[in-house]
Amino acid sequence: MGELVVAKGQATRQANKERRKKKILSVARSLIADEGFDALTISQLAVRSGVTIPTVHNLFGKKNDIVLEMFRQLVHRVDSELAEPELIDPIAASEVLLDNLLALYGADEDFYRAAFMGGERLGLFEHELNDGVFRKSILVAEKLCDRARKGGYLHGRIDSRWLAQQLFGCQRLARQDWVNGYIDIQTYRQQALIGMLLTFAADATPDLHQRICEKVVLLAE
Repeated sequence: MGELVVAKGQATRQANKERRKKKILSVARSLIADEGFDALTISQLAVRSGVTIPTVHNLFGKKNDIVLEMFRQLVHRVDSELAEPELIDPIAASEVLLDNLLALYGADEDFYRAAFMGGERLGLFEHELNDGVFRKSILVAEKLCDRARKGGYLHGRIDSRWLAQQLFGCQRLARQDWVNGYIDIQTYRQQALIGMLLTFAADATPDLHQRICEKVVLLAE
């Protein structure tokens, strides 16, 4: 009986902990969207979340840990979408990848613009970070490449790791232009998708190569 009570108590504490974390992340998101990245401070998070500063530190760590957690969730959502078995065709998969990203960004453009600016300043996209956004995004792109190769769409002459880095680079360059206000979100999609398709064309089988050329012409019109 005593073990059961202890187990229930632990489960309750864990549930409360998760609720506090979700609350803090929600407040962090609102702060960034409404007031900009610099408004996100541990003290403001604590006040607006109704917790103490030590609680925020204990649950997350520092400010950059909170921002990194936001991006981890984003990459996880995209990864989940790419796990669908029907996403084998590189053209369709590229479109789904970008449409998922842009659906997220488009739902709250102010937040994502400010968050990406802050993320760059904190170095969350540095290549050498083992748990950083860059590496996680590269893994998503590698899955896309491996699936396309196994499906007979790519020759496999170019290592998936190199293709994945180029795919991510195309998306990242367009995202930076969007974050800085140089292009709108639809132009972001156009530029990123064309770049991704041209990357696939470098290793594409003849049928896919022809389809990519036709798609790029349509996108560029």
